[in-house]
Amino acid sequence: MELNLTPIGREAFVFFVHSKNPVDKLSAEQIRDIYSGDIRNWKEVGGKDENIRAFQRPEGSGSQSALNSFMGANRLMDPPSEDIVSAMGGIITETTNYQNRTNAIGFSFRHFSQEMVQNGKIKNIAVEGVLPTKENIQNETYPLVDQFYAITAGSENPHIDDFIEWMQSEQGQKLVEMTGYVPVH
Repeated sequence: MELNLTPIGREAFVFFVHSKNPVDKLSAEQIRDIYSGDIRNWKEVGGKDENIRAFQRPEGSGSQSALNSFMGANRLMDPPSEDIVSAMGGIITETTNYQNRTNAIGFSFRHFSQEMVQNGKIKNIAVEGVLPTKENIQNETYPLVDQFYAITAGSENPHIDDFIEWMQSEQGQKLVEMTGYVPVH
């Protein structure tokens, strides 16, 4: 069966730190080196002389799968069990609250970190000098952007084409934006 994928929105994979961490940007390679354990101290990337606490999610979670994909051929370090956070909100809480220190780094999807939590205690890291703003996600200058799709296949429903067209219309794209994601147009 042939699947038809129609892009209807965009999302970004983001890395974030405590809002008081002086590091604002990292290269993709620096992030890979942090999560492989090759960079272990914030001073190696322009921050304070503090060990980096790189939180991860459980294997099989969507954001951990995104991290595994982001790592490519780079080996992902085995975190101590206390650095694996089960809930999506937990990774944000742990990154901001770990012993009131600013040495933690976490990851998620922009929608969740920006739209759902809004606790003001985290800041997204600019990757390759580009912040994951709506504009940068929409124009795909932020390097970790992916689309999500309406997927159809072999349906006899006569309304599918109209529905897909509506999802890509101004009104449908406004709905995508209202739900916290980034429209494709």
